[in-house]
This record gives sequence, structure tokens and C-alpha cells, in this order.
Amino acid sequence: MKSLIKKASSFGSKGKAKAKAAASSKEKQLENSPAATEETEESRSEVNTSATATPPRLPSLRPLQLGSYNFDVADTTPYIYPSLYDEASTMIDLSNLIYTLAELRELARNGVLSDPAKSLRILDLPLPMETAMTVIKGEAELLREVLGDGAHGSTLSALESLMMKEQLAKNKKEAEDGNNNSSVSKNGEDKGLSSWFNTWDGCLGGGFSFDELLDNMCGDVMNAKTAEEPTSPHNQHRDVSSSMIYHVGDLKANEELVYAIGVNPAEERITVIFRGSVTKADFMTDANINLMQAPDPYSVAEDSESDENDSTIGIHRGFYDYLFAEKNGKPSKYVEIMTHVEKLVMDDVNRRENYKLYVTGHSLGGALATLFGFYAAARVGTLPLPVTVVSVASPKVGNIAFARMFAEMESQGKIRHLRIANHRDPVTLAPSVSSKKVLAVTAFAFSPLGYLALKASGNAGDERDVFYHTGIKMKLRKEVPIGGQICELSYSGASLIAGSTPESLEVDDQEVIQESNKMSKRSTNDLPMVQYHYGSAYAERIALVENELKEKKLNDLYLEKAVWKK
Repeated sequence: MKSLIKKASSFGSKGKAKAKAAASSKEKQLENSPAATEETEESRSEVNTSATATPPRLPSLRPLQLGSYNFDVADTTPYIYPSLYDEASTMIDLSNLIYTLAELRELARNGVLSDPAKSLRILDLPLPMETAMTVIKGEAELLREVLGDGAHGSTLSALESLMMKEQLAKNKKEAEDGNNNSSVSKNGEDKGLSSWFNTWDGCLGGGFSFDELLDNMCGDVMNAKTAEEPTSPHNQHRDVSSSMIYHVGDLKANEELVYAIGVNPAEERITVIFRGSVTKADFMTDANINLMQAPDPYSVAEDSESDENDSTIGIHRGFYDYLFAEKNGKPSKYVEIMTHVEKLVMDDVNRRENYKLYVTGHSLGGALATLFGFYAAARVGTLPLPVTVVSVASPKVGNIAFARMFAEMESQGKIRHLRIANHRDPVTLAPSVSSKKVLAVTAFAFSPLGYLALKASGNAGDERDVFYHTGIKMKLRKEVPIGGQICELSYSGASLIAGSTPESLEVDDQEVIQESNKMSKRSTNDLPMVQYHYGSAYAERIALVENELKEKKLNDLYLEKAVWKK
């Protein structure tokens, strides 16, 4: 564990110093390059073209260092991955769960509970998942009252998503049993959590029953059903009674990111879950779209004795600072979380040998999960690779250098990334460019001479100031489009690996942004596209493609979509 902490700590002063030095070196190279010094008619005429046209030429990027990881070959220690549906649905539910969990724990700390004698258990750690769900059930009316004030859209939606799961599972069970009263006992009392799930307005669909939620939550809310898989000594048992939430980082929820760490023995997974935007600090983090030059994961490794290969990558400053900033002499959240994760692994021989690390989150949580998984996968660690990231409704995290290195790590078998995005969810399309690029575009619109001044000073932005997504993209639609599919699967790194620059936005995505901009003056509650971003919308749409995705696996998509495999 000391080696991990040592490496993670290097993201502090050492990491910043390396990033600054590497960035300075690159700037000098740019200044002396032909692309930066040539004064041609083409460059002078840029003020007569769109500010969003093809970016200025850049010095040649280093060749990609692609691996040849075969996702079709089992690890040395066999690990049976769930189906694509189970993996996606599980992480969507976890990403929603943390909203409600953090809210209820805050109420408990403030002494605002309907039944303190029973509900204060929500603050105990480790926390059995069954206990957590029992407390949620007991405090249902209070949660309704608190979350119904119009200021807790994401948390309320997260609660609804659990209800959606329960409702659809109940309907399926009743249809199978032919008993419309199967969820109610003979004396008229409702059984379990169904009582408050089913009376909640807005239930749109779901996936699993309350019993399944209890069985499967805590490292990964719901276990994959893998009866069709061959018998294996690993992650095939059903010992769910010990599923636990071991850590919840929410004591300063109004100032810092919120996370939870759970262990699921049934699926042999440790899962880190990040909460999405709720507080002012969260939203300020989202808004800080400046691209900072951060150290790449390998340049700060404790086994890197040379600075020759030091490099930097552009990462959304708000996300990076939220995860890596050291405040008041305390370790960063990255160090804090990784310390917990490694201790959980080292405390148990079976975890060391057989467990996998999953990272997930919704919205801001999805961006933090992507960033956390990216750096965790590059460590000299104790968990078997690859690290799996399942981001839900995530904004973009970094620039083309980030996207290229992410693709390299995927090809080397260090990381898997399933990025789930609802069609017409505006959050997943942003940010497009850094604040530097935004300034340049604004200057061009109002003053061509001002734009020339920014360009001459090197502050007009270029391809390095454009954000890109990573991973296997799962685009979910509400209904089947004409000539299209309700679920579209693609690989974000395909064009990068092929040697071309990817499109930052697809054509239909550009239309969504334009529509969103036209409606930006309206109330948030009146914006229909905001509803596509909520967790309940993701739970609804993933349920629509259950049959289609049950026969697929994420590894199969890498085999099919990744260019380096062809």
C-alpha cells in the first residue's frame, strides 16, 4: 500500500512541477515550429472563416503506443464478466443509489429522522446493504418531503429509478405467476419496499425486484445472472449476505466530492461510486472548463527515474482539481479513495487474487469515475487489470492527448470503459472546447482584430483545446428512429487509432446543442432535454434494451469495434 500512496501523492507538488515543465517545453516547441511561425495568406484569412473551422496545424503527435491485448482470452485468474446489460444496469443503479444514500446520511447527522432508533444505523460503517435499504424504506415519507422541494432534481430522480426497477419487476412477476395480488399478503399488508416504490408518481419501468436489490447492491447493486456460464470457482457463488458498504466520503458534502466504496462477494468486485452534481461546489466544478496541463499517469510513477518521457495531457480543470487537489495539508481525494481500496484488497487473500475494480458515477460522478479509473489503471497495483469504468451521463473529461493515451491503455488491457449516454442528453455533449477556445470564438464574433491579437499571442486555442470522449459508447434512445437502432454501440477511439482526428460532435448532437442554447433562458424544470439527463431516464432506457444486450459483453464490443484488433 505504501507504494500506491507514494505514487498517488506524487500528483501533488512533484506532479504539478513536472506538468508545468513539460507544458513549458511543449510551448517552446510550438513557438519554433513551422506551424506556429509561418505567416501565410491562409493564416491571415482565418478571420474571414468560421471560428470553429479546422483548427491550426499542430506539430506531429508521437506515434500511438498500442498494445495487442486480446479481450477474448481469459485472465490468468478466470473472471466471468457479466452481460453488457447486467453491467450497464448494475452501474446505473449504483450511480443513482449514492444520491439517496448521501441525502439520508446527511439527514441522520442532523437529527432529522422519522425513526432515529432504527434509522441512525445508516451512519454505521461497514454498512450491510440490507440495513441500508431497510432504513430507506422506513424513512420513505421523510425523503419524499425533503426531496419534493424542487431543488433536488437529481436526487429525486435517483430515488425514482429504484422505484422503476421495483415496479417493472413486480409487473413481470405478476404476469408470470398469473396472480395480480402476489405482492400483497392475505391480511392486506404490503410486502416490503413495494409499498412506497409503487405509490410514487412517475414510475416508468425498471428491472429488478426488491429482493434482488437487497441481494445484489453494495459493490454493484445487482449481480449479473450468469446461469448460462460454465461453472467457475470465481464470481459464481451467491453469498450475498456479506455485501457491505465499507466507506462513504460525505462528511463535507457541501465542499468536496462525495463517494462510496462497496464490496460484492458474489461478483468479486470492489466498486468506487461517485455522486453527481448536487451542491454549489459540484456545479462550480462542472463550470470550470479550462483545460489544465496535467501529468500523464506514467510520468509520475514511482518507478519512473527519468524525465525524458515526461508528458502532459489536457484535462478539465474542475474535474482534476476536485479529485487531485490537496487542501489544508490533507491528501487528495484520489489518495484517500485509493488508500481505502488497497486496504480492502490487502485485507483479504481472495480479493487480492480474484477481485476486479469497478468505478462508476452519474453526470459529474461519471466524469470523476473516468478520471479516477484512468489514473488507477496506470499504477503498479495489486488489483488485476483491467480496471472497468462505467460512466453514466458523463460530460467530456480531456483533450486529444487524453483520448489518445486512454485508447493506448485500452489496447494494453489496462482499462475498459463503457460510456452510457442518452440521446438528446445535453450534458454528455459538453464541454466542446476549453475556456480559451470559447474566448477566441467570442472575440472572433465581435472583433476580428481582437481574434488576430489572441492568435498572435498564442491564446486563440487549437486542437489541444477541444474535448473528446473515450471508451465504448452506448447511446440509448427513447424509441427506434427510422432506419436506426434504439441502442447504438461504437468505439470513441477508432478514428484516433486509425490516425485521424475524431469529430468532437456528431451532426445530430450539434442540433441538440443548438436547441439547448435556444431554450437556455427557460426554467430548468421546463427544459425537456434536462429530463433526459436524470438517472430515472437512464434506468428507463436501459430497461428497453435488456433482451438485446443480454447476449453481448463489453469485451466482445472491444473485439468488434476496436481498430487495433483488425
